[in-house]
Amino acid sequence: MVIIVLVRHGESTANVGGVLAGRTPGVVLTEAGRTQARGLGGVFPCREVTELRYSPLERCAQTTGELLEGITAARITEAPEFLEVDYGRWSGRTIPELAKLPEWEIVQQRPSQVAFPDGERLADAAARAVAGVRAFVADLQDSGAEAPVGVVVAHGDIIKAVLADALGMPLDDFQRIAVAPGSFSQIVYPSPGPGTGAPTVTAMSVTAPTPRGARTGEAGTLGGGV
Repeated sequence: MVIIVLVRHGESTANVGGVLAGRTPGVVLTEAGRTQARGLGGVFPCREVTELRYSPLERCAQTTGELLEGITAARITEAPEFLEVDYGRWSGRTIPELAKLPEWEIVQQRPSQVAFPDGERLADAAARAVAGVRAFVADLQDSGAEAPVGVVVAHGDIIKAVLADALGMPLDDFQRIAVAPGSFSQIVYPSPGPGTGAPTVTAMSVTAPTPRGARTGEAGTLGGGV
């Protein structure tokens, strides 16, 4: 059995502005986002983890640093397979602005068919994220740890895609999932072998108490909910 804890980065400057950040440089955590990430260590399901892998974007690196104030990881690895979706020319635009585009209905109803202009197909981003988690699970199974726990620090749509896969949902239904900034979700993957069953989602979008209150993510947005 392997436990994977999926952490969405804390509130970022783009979240506050209602902007679809994508891979735009210079997007960092707000002070509230740092507080969220630091507080997450206090409600985390385990204090010691086998390995932590994080998206190279600055907001995820910052979240990793804050989270590691409350937990310890035997190994820490930058993992480009968990990079944010490349939204191409949609990057840097506001969600209300994007919601007026005719393509927005496809994002909501048939996300597996979406190809962002000069960017990435959402289906390709989901596939690399799911493959990345499965490879991580295999590495942890081979690590020799008695009860391995892996942490992935990533982005809303990346985490939603992994959760949808674990739940047996088609990608076209992944907008039914919201993942709050500064939250964790947890999946238990069974040991390999016949009759071991499917992954089990045991927690979703759990946040630590903050002065501003818990956030649940917003429905019907890209990026997992701002």
